[in-house]
Amino acid sequence: MKRWFIIPAVVAVAGFAFGTSNLVLAQDHGAVVKERSAIMKTVTRTLKGLRKNAKAGKVGGKDAARTAKALVGAKKFAKLFPVGSHSGMVKSRAKKALWDDFSKFEAQSAKLVAALVKVEKAAASGNAKAMGAAVKVARGTCRDCHKPWRGPKLKKK
Repeated sequence: MKRWFIIPAVVAVAGFAFGTSNLVLAQDHGAVVKERSAIMKTVTRTLKGLRKNAKAGKVGGKDAARTAKALVGAKKFAKLFPVGSHSGMVKSRAKKALWDDFSKFEAQSAKLVAALVKVEKAAASGNAKAMGAAVKVARGTCRDCHKPWRGPKLKKK
């Protein structure tokens, strides 16, 4: 076999493999984006419901259970941001800047978890005023993260 044929064949195979792996990565990142979006929707709905209950003075065990469910997702949230899962690569609102200082993002995510733990404890205590205050702090962690690292709403096609 002639050498001039081997080099283009190797380059073609490598190019195909690289292109295919990028496609697979984009699909994997799409699933990760959906999972982190679902977690944040759960956290948002939970905090809105708890805020409403705190204002009404109706706080109880169900609120603590709802918070515990949101907490499970929040604990793994920061791990759902692999490199390449930003808005330029997949359908996501995450700004590329998030990965420039990822340790700061992880610290902010930990603040959300800590705030949700306080919400859960306040809900379990049955103290509406304490739960309302804890929910306010938790909602603040959302804003502190969204402002620097979340892009505008995606346009629907």
